[in-house]
Amino acid sequence: MKNTAQKILKYLKWNIVAMLFIAPLHLIYAQSGGGTVSTTLQSPLGGVSNLNNLIEKILEVVVDIGTPIAVLFIIYAGFLFVTAQGNETKITKAKNAFTWAIIGTAVLLGAWVLALAIEGTIGNL
Repeated sequence: MKNTAQKILKYLKWNIVAMLFIAPLHLIYAQSGGGTVSTTLQSPLGGVSNLNNLIEKILEVVVDIGTPIAVLFIIYAGFLFVTAQGNETKITKAKNAFTWAIIGTAVLLGAWVLALAIEGTIGNL
């Protein structure tokens, strides 16, 4: 008897979840006058018309995400320096962390500068 009650509750739970997803669709259909819903889809790329613009948008996202991460790694390396307290192995670890954080930042910003240079060169051709 207990298994039957559990199955019924599970069935009801999934029906309620399904209704929560279907009800908003019904409201959209009803508000559109009962006909078909006419919507226009906008490009998630924001008006990208050629390959140059696409690469520029991708690099903007990478730089926007990578810059705060690079700053956090530099702060982390500074934290490692502060907590090393004269311990040579910890200082070496902090130096390595700082070096790689700077290298990563240089690669990130270098890719951006290189992309801008290539874009400018192609734009002049």
